[in-house]
Amino acid sequence: MRYPEGFINEIKSRVRLSDVIGRKVQLKKRGKDYVGLSPFSNEKTPSFYVHDDRGFYKCFSTQNSGDVFTFLQETERLSFAEAVERLAGYAGLELPQASAGEEARYRRRNALQKWVEMAAAYFETQLTGQGGAAAREYLQGRGFGPESWKTHHMGFAPDGWRNLLDYLMSRGATAEELVEAGLAVQPEDPKKSRTTASAIA
Repeated sequence: MRYPEGFINEIKSRVRLSDVIGRKVQLKKRGKDYVGLSPFSNEKTPSFYVHDDRGFYKCFSTQNSGDVFTFLQETERLSFAEAVERLAGYAGLELPQASAGEEARYRRRNALQKWVEMAAAYFETQLTGQGGAAAREYLQGRGFGPESWKTHHMGFAPDGWRNLLDYLMSRGATAEELVEAGLAVQPEDPKKSRTTASAIA
């Protein structure tokens, strides 16, 4: 569902950014702002700043930044709509009512996003598995250690074009959904019934 801009702004005006972030990060007041250890990296010197008056945060160790919605999306892997729903609850606001058509489109987008997120998780798992040894060695040689893999959701695509499709379809995805989500493409020959994986890795 696409929420009206006015509703999004109303949430921002009612929810203080430092209160939301303070649920996950121990913040200390510094002038008008707050500072704490980054939730995106394993650091010992605080480089994570929260600016309530401007409504955004900045992590200087990873260069991550954003607003209250982005923070929930990044730290809890929520969709934007899920972050809106969570924050509307914090603010005591009722969600705008959607038409039947909007609800159907929202459910469809959620279903497609679920397969995209599951595909990302699949590749992340492959990186840390037995088959990802060479990829891990390469990344570490470039200065990207395990903490970076997790923070930036790095993954590895093993050989075999059907691996991802078989994995997702075994969990309930249809070929049509995967094509619509951009995770597969239809073969050029319409007589062929199989889909082929797109280059997403």
